[in-house]
Amino acid sequence: MSTVTELTSREALPVTVGNCTVYCDSFKASAVRAVNEETTVSGGSVTTSSALRAARLIFSGRIYNSEEPLQFLADISSPMAGGQAYTIIYRGIRYTGCILQKFELTDSCNDWTEVSLTLITYSAAEVIT
Repeated sequence: MSTVTELTSREALPVTVGNCTVYCDSFKASAVRAVNEETTVSGGSVTTSSALRAARLIFSGRIYNSEEPLQFLADISSPMAGGQAYTIIYRGIRYTGCILQKFELTDSCNDWTEVSLTLITYSAAEVIT
């Protein structure tokens, strides 16, 4: 008996930060809690403090060269320098208070320019209903 697995694909979704839109092919989210541990007199361990660190959101994708990649570079530099907070919506999830931490732009003589945006936020992700 055989089974058939249907392969599906999806289109790149737009993600906008300020005036800049990236067609996102890849998304990665990560978060960490910092924990301090101390050794007890009896040789055990105890947590003395813990704190949530900012979540990192990495959107990787492309802009098309007809959209002037050098203008994108100029436009994305402003949010980077100013530290403005943005609300990002991606696939039905809202992230608020996002600050642009890092961007990378690679122009490889294709019809598009590869872009990666790293944002940080202390806010929890919200499902939009």
